[in-house]
Amino acid sequence: MNSKISLVFSFFLCLSASAQQGKAEPQNSPKNGGTCDVIRDIKTPISHIFDPATSPSIWMMPTDQEAEMPLPGGINEDLRREIDAARSARLNSNPIQNRGIIHDKPTPPNSIITERQRGVEVPPGGGTPNDNHIAVGNDGKIVSVMNTVIRVHNDTGKIVKAFTLDFFANNPNIKKDPIPTMNRTYDPRVMYDPYKDRYIVVFMHGTTNKNSFIIVGFSTTNDPAKPWNVYKIPGTPIQDTVWSDYPIVSQTKEDMFFTVNLLHNGSSWEEGFVEAVIWQLNKEDGFNGDTMHKNFFHNIKYNGVSIWSICAIQNGPMPDGVDNYFMSVRPYTKENDTIFVHRITNTQRSGQANYELGVLKSPLKYGFPSSALQPDTAFRLRTNDARVLSGVRIGTQLHYFQNCLNFKTMQAHILHGSIYNLTLPNGATRMGLFKWNEGGAVTKAHLFTNDSLDFGYPAVAAAGEATTSELAAQDPSMIVTSVYSGAKHFPGTGAFFINRYGEYSDYQILKKGQSIINYTFIKPKEQRWGDYEGIQAKFNEKGIYYLVGSWGKGNSMSAYVARLKIKDTVADNPISTMRVFPVPTTENLNIEFQVNTEATINGQVFNLNGQSIGIESGLSGNSGATEDRSRFTLTVEPGTHRYALHTHGLAKGVYIVRLELAKGSWGFTSSDPQSFKFIVQ
Repeated sequence: MNSKISLVFSFFLCLSASAQQGKAEPQNSPKNGGTCDVIRDIKTPISHIFDPATSPSIWMMPTDQEAEMPLPGGINEDLRREIDAARSARLNSNPIQNRGIIHDKPTPPNSIITERQRGVEVPPGGGTPNDNHIAVGNDGKIVSVMNTVIRVHNDTGKIVKAFTLDFFANNPNIKKDPIPTMNRTYDPRVMYDPYKDRYIVVFMHGTTNKNSFIIVGFSTTNDPAKPWNVYKIPGTPIQDTVWSDYPIVSQTKEDMFFTVNLLHNGSSWEEGFVEAVIWQLNKEDGFNGDTMHKNFFHNIKYNGVSIWSICAIQNGPMPDGVDNYFMSVRPYTKENDTIFVHRITNTQRSGQANYELGVLKSPLKYGFPSSALQPDTAFRLRTNDARVLSGVRIGTQLHYFQNCLNFKTMQAHILHGSIYNLTLPNGATRMGLFKWNEGGAVTKAHLFTNDSLDFGYPAVAAAGEATTSELAAQDPSMIVTSVYSGAKHFPGTGAFFINRYGEYSDYQILKKGQSIINYTFIKPKEQRWGDYEGIQAKFNEKGIYYLVGSWGKGNSMSAYVARLKIKDTVADNPISTMRVFPVPTTENLNIEFQVNTEATINGQVFNLNGQSIGIESGLSGNSGATEDRSRFTLTVEPGTHRYALHTHGLAKGVYIVRLELAKGSWGFTSSDPQSFKFIVQ
């Protein structure tokens, strides 16, 4: 287990006060220069009810519809060319020794293996690149969306209904908020609500202020081939010559959120970017077909400058709670370490949903990623920029993923950032009450690399054993999917796993590409291979995940929908030694060990000077602290056990926990006393 000390940074908040409906009130914070305006309780009537049965099924898209999708907020072209030129120079002077195969060594025994149980190839969906997203219901029905097409699959993956997004909104029913004929749909997203057993679809229309709006659809049953309630959200919400682009979605038990970037007409992102905004919608209104109640958060700035590209963070393992987090970085800079953390504090219906902004630093610098290689290196694949593309909150932790430059090799790789110290105030135990510890947040970062492959567009899902968010921090496992490509590998889809100890599995290819990507209407070194991918846990089936990814076929991108099963070799096979995690700890230190007979184990906590240290609450489990609060005793049955040592009462520093069998007890694989250092931040 890697036990590097993480860096600690101060964290400040920017709180917005209440604003009247239809009127934004600016809120300035002298602590960190943050601002935010909020317009509360905006009301939007339902537009119409759409029945997919009224639309013809589309099984193959006409080739004349293969137009290029809008870039997700644009690219810093000068910087991209500079980085790609530096990579080409490196390749010419000191070529990377790309392996012909990925797994030249056994998969680490303590890693997680991703087993593909089945998969289905999905036809292209009108346009390039593939904008992929997926949702799966508890009964196994799947909704996959790609560019201009929405597809409904049964539990085997077979497509039972497919139609274009313009049919989704155009309907002859009476429309209270007319939706014009649509001819520019793109960027679809989809979510499944496990509490209501329903689906939500979000997609964009238009690339100017004249035709920009957002469609949000709520399924009326658990069958996505049945009718949907449809709402139209304005794409020009600040009444300016702007349009909305690149939505990212998340949900809590009561609300759904989506973020978009507002851009000026006819401008690049660098020149035309105006601001990134957050919409908060009440889900119950949408499922019932009632007037939609919404909050709108905008004018989100730091030191007077709009923060670029806000990523909505998922909540795991279940989408519960009343608050939601969001992440941003400075996505088009050559090298940076600034992290922006946003939070909406409460539900839309409460009338008390406020905005908070935190500014931290990453211990690893991120940078604008290079274009990905292909076996024909004359054709490169854009990786767009370094924005945060996906993230998940697991218990008291935030984890986020972004495309990133590997500064050593000039490859495009994936940065995994982690933020700890979301502590519970006043002893609260339910989700939605987390706040940043006054002592400062803890940040960690890891660059996931491969010497043969470039990566792009990561998407993450929580994958631990916990079934409730309160217990999730005990097992912050995650599964991450992405696309890949390389000088000896056609573009395809794969995944990797991060287990509860923070160890990374090897990258596993799930769908191998069969060709390069070469769209004739795009320049060879500016080919498009994705904007985002999708992955979701099947909420009622442990260890099962569904993903949609892209792969090269016939010189273009196809999609692939797969059902995966996680095989946790640590969970399935008893451990042979003790383990402690996470390191550093901010709340609980988990101690995991195996005994093969009934045993009594004594433990004690020391500082580095050898002095015994009292612990606040002992260990959670069948046994607790003794009268001497530095000592504890555990009596356990045969098997593998995990206990949580409560460390939130300890001062910051390095400590040692010592565990040994009591006299007359046997059972450890190793019977010698075992000591572990742990860090409290």
